[in-house]
Amino acid sequence: MAMQDNGQLPAVWVDNVHKSYGRGHSKTGVLKGLCMTVQQGAIYGLLGPSGCGKTTLLRCIVGRLGVDEGRVVVLGNVPGARGHGIPGRQVGYMPQEMALYQKFTISDTMTYFGHLHGMTRTQIGKRIDFLLDFLTLPDKHQMVEQLSGGQKRRVSLASALLQEPELLILDEPTVGVDPVLREKIWEHLLQIAQNMTRTTIIITTHYIEEARQASCVGLMRDGRLLAEDKPETLMHKLKINSLELVFLHLCHRDQQVRETERNSQDVMFQDSVQDSSFQPTSSLMSPTEKTPLLSHSAQEASYQQQQNNVKFVDPAVDVVSLSLCTCLPRCRNIAAVFVKNVTILKRNIGFLLFEFILPSIQIVLFCLCIGRDPFNLHVGIVNHDTGVLGKMFLSNLDNDSVHQIPYENLSAALDTVRQGNSWGVLAMGQNFSTDILLRFSDGPRVDNATLNGSSIQVYLDMTNQQISIMLQQKIDAAFQKFAHTMLEGAGLNPQIASLPIKIEQPIYGNISPSFTNFMAPGIIISITFFMATGLTTMVFITEKREGLLDRSQVAGLKTIESMIAHISTQFLVLIVQVALLLVFAIVVFKVPYLGPLIWVIILALLQGFCGMTLGMVFSVVCDKEESAIQLALGSVYPMLLLSGVIWPIEAIPEWLRYISVCLPMTYASEAMRSVLSRGWDITAFLVWRGYLITIGWSTGLLLLAAVILRIKQ
Repeated sequence: MAMQDNGQLPAVWVDNVHKSYGRGHSKTGVLKGLCMTVQQGAIYGLLGPSGCGKTTLLRCIVGRLGVDEGRVVVLGNVPGARGHGIPGRQVGYMPQEMALYQKFTISDTMTYFGHLHGMTRTQIGKRIDFLLDFLTLPDKHQMVEQLSGGQKRRVSLASALLQEPELLILDEPTVGVDPVLREKIWEHLLQIAQNMTRTTIIITTHYIEEARQASCVGLMRDGRLLAEDKPETLMHKLKINSLELVFLHLCHRDQQVRETERNSQDVMFQDSVQDSSFQPTSSLMSPTEKTPLLSHSAQEASYQQQQNNVKFVDPAVDVVSLSLCTCLPRCRNIAAVFVKNVTILKRNIGFLLFEFILPSIQIVLFCLCIGRDPFNLHVGIVNHDTGVLGKMFLSNLDNDSVHQIPYENLSAALDTVRQGNSWGVLAMGQNFSTDILLRFSDGPRVDNATLNGSSIQVYLDMTNQQISIMLQQKIDAAFQKFAHTMLEGAGLNPQIASLPIKIEQPIYGNISPSFTNFMAPGIIISITFFMATGLTTMVFITEKREGLLDRSQVAGLKTIESMIAHISTQFLVLIVQVALLLVFAIVVFKVPYLGPLIWVIILALLQGFCGMTLGMVFSVVCDKEESAIQLALGSVYPMLLLSGVIWPIEAIPEWLRYISVCLPMTYASEAMRSVLSRGWDITAFLVWRGYLITIGWSTGLLLLAAVILRIKQ
C-alpha cells in the first residue's frame, strides 16, 4: 500500500474488489475489480451516475457489506475487526436517504447517535451546541418533522459529524437540494477538512462539477474507477477545462475499449497522453502517479505491488470470525434504542392509547356477544287444544328467549318461517290435554293415536345451529317443567317424566356449561398473541426503508442489540395490554379462574412474547408495509381455526390435526383452559407442556428473525 508523504497509511484502501447481488442467472455484478485509495485528511469525491455502485462501495467501506473478492482496509484494518471502530465511532455516515426519526427533536436525534458512539452527556451537549452554530440550525428542541428539507439535510450532516469521526462518508448529501444549500454544504466540508486535519471525507455525487473542490476525485462507471486523481490534474492531462467533460470523455473511451476487448481478446488497446489529439480516456489513474494515466492492467499490477509491501495492523483478520468475536450485545446500545423507542411511543400518544385499549375492547365485545343465549326469538304457536294443558305448557316456555306469536292454522305459521320472519312453529292438536294424561296414566297400554295426540310438533329453521339448538333446549326444559307440574297435580310421581339418565355433578366445570367459558382461555391467548404480533410486524420495515436501521448499524448498533431493545420496549406495552385484558375478563365479566392467577398472567405474557417474535420474523422477511400486514393478517384465521380456540381440535380431521398440534397457540390454549377451568397449576403435564412449547416457539422464532436479518443485510 502506498504511503503518504508524511509516512502515514491511506485512510481507505480498496484492492481489486468484486461484489455481486443475487445468485445463479439473476446474479448481477456491481463492483468489478475496483481499486481505490483515499489519503488521510483528504476530501475524496466519488463521482458517477446513479446505479454505478457508489452506495455499494460505501457500504463495503463501513463494514455493512462483505466483498466477494478483493480487500478493503479502512484506517489500517478490515472493517468489523475486533477493537476497530468501523462500524462504530471512527466513522460518521450520512446516507443518501434522510434517515432521521421524524418524531425526534434535533437534540433527541444527536443524543441518540451520541449514545450509540459511547459519548457522555457532557460531550454530547458540547457537540450539539457547536454543531447548531456551525451548521446554522434552528432551536435544538424543534421537531425534525417540522424542519424544511434543507434543515433536515443539515441535521443529518450534524449527526454524522457528532463524534468527530476520523472518516466521514457522505452519500449524495446534495441530491435534491437547491444550489445555494449545495454550496453551503461544500463550504462546511472545506472548513471541516481545514479545521479537523484528522478527518478524511468521502463524498459521492452525480453533480460532477461541484466535486472540483475535492482534494481528489474518483470517476466511477459500471462498478469500476475510470480515473482517480486531483481534479486539476485530470483536466490538465486531458487538456479539458470541465470535469464533467473529462468524465464524459473517459466514458466514451471506456466504451470503445470494452467493444474492442469483446471483439478480440488478444488485442490490447494502448495510448499515450503525450498526443493531445488521442487521449487514453479509458485508462485508470493511480493516485501516486502525477504524469501518465495507467491502463487497467498496469494499475492492477501497481496495486498488487503495493499489497505485497504493506503491513496491516492485523493481517490474519477474517470478517466472519470477527463478527462472532464481537457479537455480545452492549448495554449502552440497547439502552439507546430502548430510550429512542419509548420517546417515539410517547410522541405518538394516540397510537399508544389505541394499543392499550384495543385488547380491552376485544375482550369486552367477546364477553358481551359470545356465549350468551339468543333472546326475543319469534316462534309461531298453533294451539288447537280444547283443554287447559296446552296453555299450561306454553306458560312454561322462557318468555325472554321465545316470543310467542299465535296463529290460527299451521299453514300460515309455516309461511312465516319460510319467509324468515320466525325461527320455528310449535303445534298442538285439539285432544292434547286428554291424550297427555292418558299417556302418563295408562303407561304400556297407550296406543299410537294417543301418543301422536299428546306430542308437540316442532318445525324449526335449522340454518342457524346455535339458535336451533337453544330452541330445542328451551322446549325440552319447558316440557320437563310442565310434566312435573302436571304429574304432581294428578297425584302421580313427577319423576316419570324424567329420562332414565342422571347427570351427576361434573368433575370439572358446572352442570350447565357455557360456550363463553370454553372459548375464554383461547380468546385471551389469541388476543394477546396477535396484538403482540401486530406490535412488532412493522418494527424494522420503516427503519430499513428510510435508511434508519442501516445508519444506526454503521454507528455500531448490532442486530441482536436492536432486537433486544425493540422487544423490551414492546414488552412494556404488552404488560399493560395483558393487565387490562385480564381485569376486564376476570374482574368485570367474571370469567371463572380456579387455578393460581400468577400462572395465567405468566402464560399470557409468554404468548405475547411469542407473538412478538413472530412479528419480528414478518418484519425482517418483508421489505414493504403492505406485504408485512398481509402476512400478519393472513396468519390470524388459520391459527384461530386450527388452534382449538373456536372449536375443539378433536373435531378436526386427523391429518389436519398434525398441523394443529404444531402451532404455538394450541397447547397454550389448553394449558390456559386447564388453569382457569380445572384449577391446575404448573405441575400438571397439560399446563407445563403449554409453557414449554411457547418458550420453544419464542426462542426459535427469535433466532430465525436474527438469522434472516443478518443474511439480508
